[in-house]
Amino acid sequence: MTLLALVAALPAETTDPDEQQSLISGALPIAGVFVALLLVAVFFLWRSLRKQIGKIDTSLPGGRDDQEQALDRRLQAEAVERGEQADGDQPGTSGT
Repeated sequence: MTLLALVAALPAETTDPDEQQSLISGALPIAGVFVALLLVAVFFLWRSLRKQIGKIDTSLPGGRDDQEQALDRRLQAEAVERGEQADGDQPGTSGT
């Protein structure tokens, strides 16, 4: 059976709008408590993260990724310099 057939097979509940409103009004305090608990949990996670980030020692030597990035930047700078020199060596260019 497809999902559409399953939905069509469900009995159509016709409820009173006042009854629906009372259900929604009854769920509001529970939803408010749930949202408040989530906010408290996020606050404590944020505070813990700040504490852990504060423990990071910035004077540590660079890791392998830092060394690779520094090498990439140096090689890129050298390539740009070689490209600028090559542009200046070509006849008919202004060398700028």
